[in-house]
Amino acid sequence: MKRKKRPLITGTVLWYVIEHLYYIPGRAGPLKEYCVSSGILTGYYDGTHYTEFCIRGYEPGKGCVPRRYKTAALGKCVFLNPWDAAKLAQQWTEHEEQAFWFCHEEPMRRTWEKWLNI
Repeated sequence: MKRKKRPLITGTVLWYVIEHLYYIPGRAGPLKEYCVSSGILTGYYDGTHYTEFCIRGYEPGKGCVPRRYKTAALGKCVFLNPWDAAKLAQQWTEHEEQAFWFCHEEPMRRTWEKWLNI
């Protein structure tokens, strides 16, 4: 089997967007926010028709979590810098608020704004 081209070196820091549910005391259900998280590329996994890479990153409320992405996701939902990940989180937040505007929910938290203001 021919080895596929691997775009990144193991140990590279990558940035991605996660959906985080959090609770407020006195409120019945959870609220959602999108967070920008970083992780370290730990290795590659070759499937039959695809190659995945594994990222070990920290997520709020869960700690250290491994995630796998296809190599095609690089530049679409996994990024080399936090600014691009923050732009994706902004798009997802705006889409979520437009889709559920009729629920009269309070606006989503924007923890990713610190990356856009740099």
